[in-house]
Amino acid sequence: MPRMPCFGAVFMLLAAATAIAGCGRPQASPAREPSASRAASHPVVRLGADGRTLIPGGPPLPFHVSVGGLTPGQAGHRYLAVYVGTVADRLQVREDKGWRDTELSWTNEQDDNGEFVARVPLSQGGKERTRIDLRLIAADQQNEYENNRPRASYDMVSAEIAQEGRDPAIHPTAAAARLRLPVDATHLTVTVPDILKAAPGGPAVEWSVRVRNSAGERTRSGLRIAVALSPASKDASVQHVHWSIDRGGRWEDLTGRTYTETDVFSLKPGASRTARIRIALPVGPVPASSGGVGAVLWASVGAPWWPSGPDRPSGVTIDPLSTNVLTDPTAG
Repeated sequence: MPRMPCFGAVFMLLAAATAIAGCGRPQASPAREPSASRAASHPVVRLGADGRTLIPGGPPLPFHVSVGGLTPGQAGHRYLAVYVGTVADRLQVREDKGWRDTELSWTNEQDDNGEFVARVPLSQGGKERTRIDLRLIAADQQNEYENNRPRASYDMVSAEIAQEGRDPAIHPTAAAARLRLPVDATHLTVTVPDILKAAPGGPAVEWSVRVRNSAGERTRSGLRIAVALSPASKDASVQHVHWSIDRGGRWEDLTGRTYTETDVFSLKPGASRTARIRIALPVGPVPASSGGVGAVLWASVGAPWWPSGPDRPSGVTIDPLSTNVLTDPTAG
């Protein structure tokens, strides 16, 4: 026990010497750069945009993700999970050769508040990606408006880093980076007739597609109306169905074709555009499996950034609208 006071005295002398040695120069907290291992254990994800407004059915909205705190080796075993709202149509990633579509998966089919999620690699060419440029293309929401404003269903984008092998088909964590996208209420209303009756071998009947910029304050531009003709059953054909489209007062024959588009046009708020189609059914029996339907006309609104094709139009509108052309022996 007599050694304890001596040990305490020595400790006090050492502490005093240290204090004296530090006198005469300012004391500062040491600024330590995080080591690679420390930084890698605390990855950072930030989301940013250029302030544009998301227009449902409008042009692509660009945004970017900044990622830090990963070494090249760690980036090779991780990916970026990007979550977008419930009516996202396409999400694209910029690469060396331009924009590329990335697959979107639904996070929870039983949850009305689910999101779509995309997996984006964090390594490219053996190097970690510190900035990823993306753009969101959102389909127009028909019948999804409250008080003339679109529902806030895809005005939020979230992103977080996930380990390989983890299923991203869940909602993002509370710590995920988030970006709120302002949404404009510009909206297109597309209407077509419910049914159309035509006599086999009889005169042509007219079908129309009307597109209206029914809400919002923005002029919609770069639009086109896409129309496709398909048989009513698998064993039927539309090769001999006579149909044509009005091209500014001149009827262009489309017989033998299954797909057409209008010219590109713009719509100011409140303005509309109508495409007119004439169709005549050929003489002949209609397969019983078709339920008396001779053909089906499909229509949707497209834009330059939406791919579309003869199988079935796709584009700005969420789903193409269709009309059955019924065979009516009494018509004509």
